Amino acid sequence: MKTLWGGVAAGCLALAMLYAGPARADAVEDFYRGKNVSLVTPDAAGGGYDTYGRLVGRYIGEFIPGKPNIVPQNMPGAGGVTQMNYLYNVAPKDGSAFAIVMHGTIFKPVLDPREVRYKVDTFRWLGSVTPIAVIGVFRKDAPASTAKELFEREVIIGGSGGTTMYLPLAINRVLGTKLKLVKGYKNTNDIMLATARNEVQGVVGIGLDSLRGSRAAGDVETRILFQMGTTRSHSLPDVPLIQEFARNNDDREVLEAIFASFSIGRVFMAPAIPDDRYAALKTAFEKTVRDPRFVAQAEKEHAEVDYVSPDAIQQIIAHVYSQPEPVLKRAAAAMVGGE
Repeated sequence: MKTLWGGVAAGCLALAMLYAGPARADAVEDFYRGKNVSLVTPDAAGGGYDTYGRLVGRYIGEFIPGKPNIVPQNMPGAGGVTQMNYLYNVAPKDGSAFAIVMHGTIFKPVLDPREVRYKVDTFRWLGSVTPIAVIGVFRKDAPASTAKELFEREVIIGGSGGTTMYLPLAINRVLGTKLKLVKGYKNTNDIMLATARNEVQGVVGIGLDSLRGSRAAGDVETRILFQMGTTRSHSLPDVPLIQEFARNNDDREVLEAIFASFSIGRVFMAPAIPDDRYAALKTAFEKTVRDPRFVAQAEKEHAEVDYVSPDAIQQIIAHVYSQPEPVLKRAAAAMVGGE
């Protein structure tokens, strides 16, 4: 009798193991079927992050089990911090919300913790559509025609907030460049209009994709003198990184802590959601970004596509958070002091 019941138990165990995988998959599909899933963006409708968010939202639902409806939700404020605070403290943690976030907010807890009410170690990274090539672009007749000459000659640039404000001033503080910032422009397109009119001679902290999408950029001949990031962009292999002109390794590390988020770029994440739903969203995101229809539509919208994996994103984050305290303090002082 014991042998009989032992055989029955073993058979039941084998059947349970056989069907465990599909059961989990079915549970994810059951959860998402017919559900509205929020895709939270950190800027207003029509902004750069909103554009990437809606582009991903158009296709990703097809690749999530159960094919849920993706509903864009705009949440601008405090340079993306409002959205991050919401995702950490308020957003549902069941997989019914995910987001594209401003890359710079990932390092705010260590570089500029004002208003920060979140910890990044609980967030679950889905991947990035592309790193961001952030550049310094100038009129061809500007006083400096090379990056090296920016240390020798004053060049007037425009600022509209965000990277166009803190980056040039941080570079001045760390490296000693002679960038003179004129504030008050509404956006980077307005700065390019001012550059075309020779009110200013360029802009530092504009994304290459924004430059290519700017109507005003076509009205003036410009040259890109340098880029900012941890590695040179594939699109700009011959343009130097500004930290290549650093006087010592400490200065280089400070700048790379400031620039690290650009290598993460247009990043998507979810709050602390269950593992099985996280795995489904992560897989769906990669399938979306690699889908030929998505790539073709991105090209029409002048949106870069160069997939960055969740593992690569986590490595960049870990590298910055593990930097010595003096490096992070200098980076924070350069950023906050540059506002």
